[in-house]
Formats: sequence, structure tokens, C-alpha cells
Amino acid sequence: MKPDPIQPRTSFDWAIYADATLAGLALLIPIPLLDVFLEWLFKRRIPRSVAKRNGRELDPYTNHYLNSQPFSCVGCLLWPFTLTLLFLKRLYRTIFYFLTIKEASDKLSLYWHRAFLIDFIVRRGDADEEKTAKVAALAMVDVLGKRTTSPLNTLAKQVIGSTHHALRTIWRWRRRHQADDDLQTARNEMAQGWERFASYLEEVAADYVTTFDRFQAAQVADTVVLNPSVESLASRLVESRQPSEKE
Repeated sequence: MKPDPIQPRTSFDWAIYADATLAGLALLIPIPLLDVFLEWLFKRRIPRSVAKRNGRELDPYTNHYLNSQPFSCVGCLLWPFTLTLLFLKRLYRTIFYFLTIKEASDKLSLYWHRAFLIDFIVRRGDADEEKTAKVAALAMVDVLGKRTTSPLNTLAKQVIGSTHHALRTIWRWRRRHQADDDLQTARNEMAQGWERFASYLEEVAADYVTTFDRFQAAQVADTVVLNPSVESLASRLVESRQPSEKE
């Protein structure tokens, strides 16, 4: 693999990780389904917020690709059941609180990984054209799918454990971009501990570069053998422009 001219940003930058952090903290909100909505809202903001931090603007299709998630027909059919289960779990959060903490920590770590990779993708120029943006989206999903455990999980648990008023925290940031005590504590914990993960993040970035080059050489999954979740996402990305191409 050739050395990549663009080095990953391993230093802490709140502008890169703000929406990712709030998406993870949203799971702590004790109001059923409001937590799901706010998690979705901040998760969808990550690509454009990261691009803005880099002085760029994503076109709608690129933003769509970077926000796409693996899809399956079974998952779609089970969605009403899943939504009901989510509602009950949030409703009885005192009983399932330990599950909420575990889920929030895992999701927070995942969103930090996404924000890091999207920042790297934007800075490399992989999001500048629609064709390479598709490959970047596939490569990101593949890399994240392999990161089932991560050193970032420890920091995520620390941040989740120090947050006591998630709804107030998110409301103030969403309405006025003001950080309350909980959010300021989270920012401080991230800033103080982030440098420990520099070598790990470099490893994640190198994995992305290798995966991107492999997928690109295989012409965006036309001949490459992908894992099932990435293959499903590949089909969606390839088909997403078909109506507009026929017009």
C-alpha cells in the first residue's frame, strides 16, 4: 500500500465530534422514542458538520451515501416489533438502566469512529465526487463493522457515566449552542484522554485506505466479495441514483 499523503486527524477537535457525542448521549434521555429521534437527528448531522469544519460542503447525494446504513428486508419487517421493544425499554428504563448505559457507550464509541473516518474521507477528497463517495461509504461501513471492540469504549463509558441530565444538555446545545456542566465535563474528558488513541486511530485510518483501494479496484463491488451488510448497502447505493439517471 502506498503511503497516503493526507494524514488522519488524531488530535481532539470538538467541532468534529460534537454531533457524534450528542447522538450517543441522546440514548440517556428518559422519554421513550424522543431519545431515538434525537439520536437519529444528530447522527444525520455528522457528515455535514465534519465537512463544514474542513471548510467544505457536501452535496445531497454524498451526504446520503455517508449516512446510509446496512439494510435487510428482515430488519424492515421486524421494525414495528423493534420500535415497540425500544419504547418498552425506554419506558422501564429504571429496570433496564444497565442495558441503556451499555448501549449508549457502544453507540457513542461507534459515532466517534464514524466522525473520525468521515473527517479523514473529506480531507482525502474521497467525498468530492459521487463515484468515489460511494466507494468511501462502502469502505467506512466495512471498517466499522470490524470494530466490534475498541479502546474508545473505555472513554465512552466514562463520558456516559458522567452525564446526568442528557435532555437538558442536548436541549441547550440544540437551541443555543451552549454547553452545560455535563457537556463541558464530557468535552474535558475527551480532550484529556484523546491523545492515548492516536496510534489506534491511525490503524483505523490505514484500514480504511486499504479497504477503499480494494473496493475501488473492484469497481464499487461489481466483482468484489463483500460481507452481507456491506453488500446490501452496496446495492442500495448503486440503485439510489437510477431514477435520476433515467430522467
